[in-house]
Amino acid sequence: MQRRKTIIASCAVVLLALGSSRTLAQVPAPADIIGFAPGEDYKLAHYGPIVEYFRALDAASDRVVVTEIGDSSLGRPMLLAAISSQENIANLDRYREISSRLAQVKGVSDEEARQLAREGKAIIWIDGGLHATEVAHGQMTPELAHWLATDESDEARLIRDQTIVLVMPNMNPDGLDIVASWYEGNVGTEFETSPVPELYHHYIGHDNNRDWYMFTQAETRAVARQLYHVWFPQIVYNHHQPGPFPARIWVPPFENPVNPNLDPEIVTSLNFIGEAMKTRFNQEGKPGVVSGVVYDLWWNGSMRGAPDFHNMLGFLSETAGRGYATPRCYEADEVPDTFNARAGNLPAKRPTTSYTDPWLGGCWHMRDAMDYMLTGSKAVMSIGAKLKEDYLYNIYRMGRRQIEKGIRAEGGPFAYVIDLDAQHDAGAAVELLRIFRIAGVEIRQADVSFSAGGTEYPAGTYVIPPQAFRPFVVDLMEAKVFPDRRQYPGGPPEPPYDMTGYELRLQMGITVEGIDTPFDVPARVVDDVPPPPGGVEGQGDRAFVLTHTENNSAIAVNRLLAAGATVQWSAEPFQATGHDWPAGTFIVEGVSRPEAQALGAELGLRFHALGEAPTVVRHRLRAPRIGLYKGFTGNMPEGWTRWILERYEFPYKNVSNADIQTGDLSGYDIIVLPDQSAGSMLTGHRPGRVPPEYVGGIGESGVRALTRYVEGGGWLLAIDQASNFAIEQLGLPVRNTVRDAESSEFFIPGSLIRLDLDTDDPLAYGMPEEGIAFFVRSQVFDAAERRDVDVFSHYARDDYLASGWALGADDLLTGGDAGVRISLGDGQVILHAFEPAFRAQPHGTFKLLFNPLFASTVEEPIWQRR
Repeated sequence: MQRRKTIIASCAVVLLALGSSRTLAQVPAPADIIGFAPGEDYKLAHYGPIVEYFRALDAASDRVVVTEIGDSSLGRPMLLAAISSQENIANLDRYREISSRLAQVKGVSDEEARQLAREGKAIIWIDGGLHATEVAHGQMTPELAHWLATDESDEARLIRDQTIVLVMPNMNPDGLDIVASWYEGNVGTEFETSPVPELYHHYIGHDNNRDWYMFTQAETRAVARQLYHVWFPQIVYNHHQPGPFPARIWVPPFENPVNPNLDPEIVTSLNFIGEAMKTRFNQEGKPGVVSGVVYDLWWNGSMRGAPDFHNMLGFLSETAGRGYATPRCYEADEVPDTFNARAGNLPAKRPTTSYTDPWLGGCWHMRDAMDYMLTGSKAVMSIGAKLKEDYLYNIYRMGRRQIEKGIRAEGGPFAYVIDLDAQHDAGAAVELLRIFRIAGVEIRQADVSFSAGGTEYPAGTYVIPPQAFRPFVVDLMEAKVFPDRRQYPGGPPEPPYDMTGYELRLQMGITVEGIDTPFDVPARVVDDVPPPPGGVEGQGDRAFVLTHTENNSAIAVNRLLAAGATVQWSAEPFQATGHDWPAGTFIVEGVSRPEAQALGAELGLRFHALGEAPTVVRHRLRAPRIGLYKGFTGNMPEGWTRWILERYEFPYKNVSNADIQTGDLSGYDIIVLPDQSAGSMLTGHRPGRVPPEYVGGIGESGVRALTRYVEGGGWLLAIDQASNFAIEQLGLPVRNTVRDAESSEFFIPGSLIRLDLDTDDPLAYGMPEEGIAFFVRSQVFDAAERRDVDVFSHYARDDYLASGWALGADDLLTGGDAGVRISLGDGQVILHAFEPAFRAQPHGTFKLLFNPLFASTVEEPIWQRR
């Protein structure tokens, strides 16, 4: 009887194996669908065939489930593949629930958490394609998915049994097609590796990895939902290229400094994963693995950084490779003796603890880069599978520890309170709350008044209580001091990976109260945050008063102007409807009360009704005709500015080098020059670098045309570095005092600087008297004291650093001019020393961008010459 059972069992195993083999035989390889094996020299797969491959993989394998998680900026479908064992795939909902409960902690005891960790499966996120010109990882993901779904090694089986791997085929589908099309058009020519002459994300190019606490873009929001609302992965692996030369790949551990708001277990766990990766590369004989340089753990805004502030193990690798799918060979003498200064001048030809097996040259193909990425991915998945219970429990333990720190008001307050009635711009406060909701942050709202910290707050007030994701909240609320780091004692500064001070509370101008003493937080949990209360207040329907303090008033004004309404700026303060209204207030006529009610309710704006328009000096506005300069260098500030203009419904057209040089610019009220270096604007790409039609910049003929345009009555708005172009080429009476400063004497790489504003000046209408400038290696002006020059904003003289790092600011920043208007002929030139809409983050200074656009449409003189 026992022998018969053994035979039956053996037959069943054979039949199961045969069935599995038949199933595996039906699973297509990437080349079967794409037409070639990604990784071949001189070939890049477009996004369409990659989508087709993942859908075919889903159809052929019961180990794969592919879902659409959203659309890209240009409407391409964004896919996410969940890959695991057949049994795990059948129970995905349960494993998602476990991951969610452990990450958010609420209502889970330590005993239950350990039981859930034993039952659950580690969730591991691996993506490709975020930066489209870093082509290898976007080509690697089909091969990674195929290996996961079909390989029958012990390692692959363990990964499928103990983890659910989320493979994101491409984080930037639009960019992949832009880059692949450009490369295909140039391969085999002298321009084979030339730079793409446009942004490789429709709006923000490379900055799509700078949007991960602001969530402005469609792609960022789609992924954030999966990370913080659906899957709550314990490990998030974000692939990049190229890393510090001559290394073949950078992996953790990270460089210093470490953000103090991170849970310490994040740092030690990332170190452990990095060491496991390095061990795997050593075992496979893959040299050139470096760590501990360049990439730090300070900033919150990258795809790999933001998950760390959610107690997820977010990290990146940077694999060697430039030039798309074109191979490159390096002779031994092309390998430097040391890495560059940013990588700490680390020895490059002898082993160190950070670079144990140097790469000494040879040929490098995209296939090699993909192999390194696959090795790194397998190392991460393998360690996740072996320690799945630890990773599941650890995210719970970190979340619980963060809640306990909140209760003790350690490293930040017990809770944050946001009263919309206390805001300069209530709409900006709502935007901040919505950002937190996208990030999975729990928000409560009071249905009745309550007391906290000795203050009474009205019904409707929002509260952010202690919670597992507290590091993300505190980091975007509390000012920081970045350590003074030098390349050597007394030497130049060691640049941070990105920003040093970036708190949204400060950037967005939000009044937030941090309450240290615990109190009974409101019970109602908010999912979607509605706009502030809006509509029409008061009696009458002949005219309406609309505040200028709200950014959303720009949307309202643009819609009203497009509909034919009359909109005017008050040129002086006045009283109406029981309120004191400052200069710059909008006065609206020619719109019905129901129309104003609907517009106000949608945008969260209050229209104050009047029987008649106030008798005050007014300037009539019309829809601005905006020309936004766009060359062929793929300038990210242009894309961000374009996004802001669309977001706030300003009509605009891009103007090219040729448009400026040969076109009639009189059809524009204002030309906007986004942040871009003066040299790049003037000369663009040099001959031989790109095809001839993309060579050059504005050039001397363009400078003459811009000068004629302004002298003839046009307006020119130059932002940040573009101000240098305007100052130098138009001969303006303004000096940039930090233009030639060495970094060792003046260095502000990305910090928040206090700002003083003249709110009676039309260019600062709607602003508070004190604001915050996001200073990112920006400018400091010294404007001549002349009748044709006005200064409408200054950097603060005292207590100027709100957050971050400011080297040499005492001597070269304090009291410097930040916003200048110069009359030139019959026109105006406006200079902003910093970007008032940098990466669409500083809502508190958006009006400094909007005001010149509106002011350029006023036909009568706004300023009296001094």
